[in-house]
Amino acid sequence: MVEITDAQQIRLNLLSTLNYDTAAAKVAVEFVQDDPLKYQLFIQQYSRVTSETEVVAKTMKAVQEANEALALFDE
Repeated sequence: MVEITDAQQIRLNLLSTLNYDTAAAKVAVEFVQDDPLKYQLFIQQYSRVTSETEVVAKTMKAVQEANEALALFDE
């Protein structure tokens, strides 16, 4: 049996978190780019978004918030 890569695991986790909505997952994957820090920021922000109920809209808001938080990690 072949093991999955870290990048594949991140994408599987995103897909699961986003209720298997592939449109939302595409948005999230484009932001995360298999980066563990971006993944963690996205997951944390996604759980905080309460202003949106639709998965794609909630994902886009989480990406926006995660991008803002990402600036704290620039060197």
